[in-house]
Amino acid sequence: MIMKKPNLLILGASGGLAQVFLQYLVHHRDFFGKLILLSGKNRIKNNKHLEHKKLDYIYVEKRIDPYNEKEYHDILRKYNIDIVLDLTVVDSIPLLEATNNFGASYVNTSLNADNKAVAELVFDIYPRKEKLNNAVHILCAGMNPGIVNMWVRYGISKFGIPKEIIHFEYDTSKIQTPFKSGKLTITWSPHEFLVENVRDPSGIALGRKKIKPIRPNAISQLQDMKPILSPIIKLNKYPKGFVVLHEENLTLSYKYNIPSKFIYSIHEEVMDSMIKTYKKWGKISEDDFTVIKNTEVPLKGADSIGVILNYGNKKVYYFNSINNTSLIRTNATYFQVVIGIFAALFTILFNKNKLKNGVYFTEDLFNTNYKDYVFDNMRVQKFVFKNKKGKLKIGSYNPTINPTDNSKFNHIHI
Repeated sequence: MIMKKPNLLILGASGGLAQVFLQYLVHHRDFFGKLILLSGKNRIKNNKHLEHKKLDYIYVEKRIDPYNEKEYHDILRKYNIDIVLDLTVVDSIPLLEATNNFGASYVNTSLNADNKAVAELVFDIYPRKEKLNNAVHILCAGMNPGIVNMWVRYGISKFGIPKEIIHFEYDTSKIQTPFKSGKLTITWSPHEFLVENVRDPSGIALGRKKIKPIRPNAISQLQDMKPILSPIIKLNKYPKGFVVLHEENLTLSYKYNIPSKFIYSIHEEVMDSMIKTYKKWGKISEDDFTVIKNTEVPLKGADSIGVILNYGNKKVYYFNSINNTSLIRTNATYFQVVIGIFAALFTILFNKNKLKNGVYFTEDLFNTNYKDYVFDNMRVQKFVFKNKKGKLKIGSYNPTINPTDNSKFNHIHI
């Protein structure tokens, strides 16, 4: 029996992440039937890095209203959509509900809302995961949240449930000289960055539906990252980072009822300028930022992301670092997230028989090939440190995790 190729709708198709995703989708275009790209502005047509003919897409120039279910369903029905990939920053939950009501699968990389913080969104969805069951849906399937959740789940399968989970990211991406920018430079969405670090209060997940708040926001309080980074990265000077309340903290803390926090830092010069701007004006706007994509202007530096599973007598690190100079036509941050997106889509395509209809976060996908797609497409290092009288001593090191049983898995390299 020949499998029907699902029709894919990408919302927010003109965004930076979507355009990077499309660069790699061209190599897997045959897995899908129709490809529908929807966005308010068509910034794709002038993208010289895309193979437009091979992508064979239909572009719909329209802003999606997540609360107009009839209009949304008309689009899904017109193109007979099977999978919706939401790469917008519009309210996620009504889009998920509307997609489920139609009977299509919904995939996104984060939970968004104009007037709700991330904890409220997670606590809304989590008890309803099995009730939104007209299709398979995978939420928060980027890098963090997303891939890092699977690292934690993989670690738990080897070592058990830890006492706490610490997520960390140090993004040193910077424009190579002699190029310069008069704005704050980041590798990700300014909107999402400001929501997480400035607009909403931050916090630390302490357990199931328990949060220690950090007010007024993450940018107002910094944490020294030397205790986190120094065991695995040797630097002359260690950064301070924002303590950010992220989806991965909340879903893992909810599932295992343990503390989880995330510390995030970017290039020191950008951090300093950002904090000075915030202290001077009491705010930062999206117009203060520019996204550096490693396309027209080359980048140096790397995006380094990891998790620590703290067991008291030992700490287990899972870690990935990608240098911008090793990539072309994208930055390290986008590339990491794109791997998570493909892992989610491939799981729906090829593991659907292993999944009941409902909502899944990536840690729920351990018994699928999601983890194989992840570990296949990025180098994940494992460090195990023994805690001896408060000092960490390396116990074992694996430079590249490979959990895949090759006899039962067909590799798909993104």
